[in-house]
Amino acid sequence: MKAGDYSEQINRANRAIASNAKSVIWKGYHDFQSLYMKGLLEGDKKLQLQALKGLIKASKALDIDATRYKNAIKALDTSEDIKEFENQNSFTAAPSESKSISKQSLNKSSKTVSKNRTISLKKTAVENSNLILTFNTTFSKKSIHKMVLKRRGHYLYVFDISPAKTYFSIKRIKGPTFKEIRIAQFDPKTVRVVIEVSRSYKPKWKIKGRRLFITLPKGTVKRHQKKDSVQKNVVSKTKNSTKKNSLNLSKYIVVIDPGHGGKDSGAVGYKKLEEKKVVLSVAKKVRNILKKRGFKVYLTRSRDKFVPLKKRTRFANLKDADFFISIHANAVAGRKNRYRSKGIETFFLSPARSDRAKRVAALENSADVSDLDRYTKETYLSVLNREKIIESNKLAIDLQKQILSSLRSKYRGVVDNGVREGPFWVLVGAQMPAVLIEIGYITHPTESKRLFNPYYQKLLAEGIANGIESYIRHNR
Repeated sequence: MKAGDYSEQINRANRAIASNAKSVIWKGYHDFQSLYMKGLLEGDKKLQLQALKGLIKASKALDIDATRYKNAIKALDTSEDIKEFENQNSFTAAPSESKSISKQSLNKSSKTVSKNRTISLKKTAVENSNLILTFNTTFSKKSIHKMVLKRRGHYLYVFDISPAKTYFSIKRIKGPTFKEIRIAQFDPKTVRVVIEVSRSYKPKWKIKGRRLFITLPKGTVKRHQKKDSVQKNVVSKTKNSTKKNSLNLSKYIVVIDPGHGGKDSGAVGYKKLEEKKVVLSVAKKVRNILKKRGFKVYLTRSRDKFVPLKKRTRFANLKDADFFISIHANAVAGRKNRYRSKGIETFFLSPARSDRAKRVAALENSADVSDLDRYTKETYLSVLNREKIIESNKLAIDLQKQILSSLRSKYRGVVDNGVREGPFWVLVGAQMPAVLIEIGYITHPTESKRLFNPYYQKLLAEGIANGIESYIRHNR
């Protein structure tokens, strides 16, 4: 699909950013971000250019920094279209304008920069029907943009705070009068607060010093809690006994991605064992188990074949999959570290927060992303998969728990390295919950032997299948 085929989406986004309402402009802004990602994934530079033009216009209307989008345009090949765009949208002041700049205007611009310094979220709390966000310094009302969205019968009250950063990737708060509050780093310069409720209300907000107060809906839920709890206790046994059997698994599509393959052997571990071989074997076992349970299952590769990272999630999107599971084996350099590093961990997509995540991601990303410029990489990770981060995190938790349970039923010393976030390019672009599982260290003498043991692989596969089922039970 080329840029012309996206004309309807482009026109809709252009209409949105021409609006006087900021909530509508934000929708257009996000539409252009989505179009840019599609252009990247499909290698369509004209679509990328059109989307970047829109992002720059929207950024200007929203009074946010568009430098990264301008840099992304510069990083594209200098075709005639791009040269023309650069001429029309010069990033430097015109000669006549530059002469008229006075000391007074320079002082004003420096004051604006100081006002727009990035603030950091330090503390969150819910008190007396208020959400209270405490930052490291004072800030103005101009830092806050709000909008209301309606989705599946629920109302989402969205507050974007920019430029701002959080000390966590995402925080979720549940309450009696609201379904959930989600606070996350929406993009590198924006903290997003989403208050999800089943009934509309009119939230009020105010700034007091370093704190932002947002009112939450008031209700009488507590009066019914006892009655609800009694009803739940009465039916809980029946629900627990029938829940597993009532799952209709045939409607779910799973894409299993055995990492690496072909010219890319992945990690080479103890006694020259290759990652690409063990992950393919485990993936096939997962496929067989899931098929027996009623799932529809596809593999991104069923033989020793190289598949570029971008094509893997694209394949899952084309299959309209409900889950994307990428299977890999971990590794560490140096003989001394060989015996120390072992265990299982599950990742979901997010810009890396730890050196460990960056190290693991560097191993898995090395295949075919070296040609991307820095600006494109940053934009990729700041935009793609954002809507699915929460679902992917939940899926990762269920998978990690069930894999450990399955393996520990027969083996001792199985180490839990936890659920982590990391910038794995194989997960970029997935339109469904997507995770990457490191099933163990191929460099550890004992663990590598287990990984190539068919019975151990069977337990791994059963744990993965159980994790997917567990996620469905908890989130259907």
